[in-house]
Amino acid sequence: MVGIQEVSDLLNIVFPNTNVNSVEYLDWEYNHNPEGNAIGFNAYLDNCLAAHYVTQPIKASINGVETRGLLSLNTATHPDHRGKKLFTILAEMTYEYAAKEGYSFVIGVANQNSIRGFVKHLGFDLIKPLDVKIGLGIHEEFQNYTYSFFRVWDRKSINWRLSNPIKKYRVKKKNESTYILAQTGKWGINAIIGVFDNIQSEEINFVNKGLTSNVYIWMGVNDRITWKKSAYISFPNRLKPSPLNLIFKDLTNSGLVLNSETIKFQCIDFDAF
Repeated sequence: MVGIQEVSDLLNIVFPNTNVNSVEYLDWEYNHNPEGNAIGFNAYLDNCLAAHYVTQPIKASINGVETRGLLSLNTATHPDHRGKKLFTILAEMTYEYAAKEGYSFVIGVANQNSIRGFVKHLGFDLIKPLDVKIGLGIHEEFQNYTYSFFRVWDRKSINWRLSNPIKKYRVKKKNESTYILAQTGKWGINAIIGVFDNIQSEEINFVNKGLTSNVYIWMGVNDRITWKKSAYISFPNRLKPSPLNLIFKDLTNSGLVLNSETIKFQCIDFDAF
């Protein structure tokens, strides 16, 4: 927990006024994931944490094959140590170690401040910006599509994800699908963070913690949803804090590239809610 406290202190300096930097949250995120502990590196100067980069082990189906990969998670450099390329150095060390350990890819969500570093300096592919929709009621999402990429969840991993110590979730069924809903922090608006078929939803320990709303936000990449038949519109760009971009890096040197038109990537697949 000493290391977690150091990371918490650094993240609170770099990203103040957010509850995702608490020791409790980071311990849950880094040390209790059933897919494995977080993988990353720190940089120190005179026993002071100068920079931190970490990834989270995940499983995904890529072209029908279940594959071990990493979710790019947290990066922070102390204001006194910026301009020294510490982020790039720590990230490259992480990917080299991960490749040796058998991880095949890194996927992540980058904002406008970090996208250039990931693409230009670390060799990531920019897949596409995340779509953001807002509307009334639960949209219809059919489950009979084949995707070239989607994150694989099982009983242990999905119930770990829903045990997030700072969020409340609700599970709701509609027709053939199960929807996981989360708080957004905005009064009267909840997020649809995950949609699963009802067979797969048997993996979920149902948690219903008092979320009620008719207004929902959906964010992710899934070109096979027909939004025209729903009561949803694209969230106005001027109201977004920062556009988010899906990025991907192949660690196998096999030239693997994701097709943005056949990806299913949703909020539950990263740490938005």
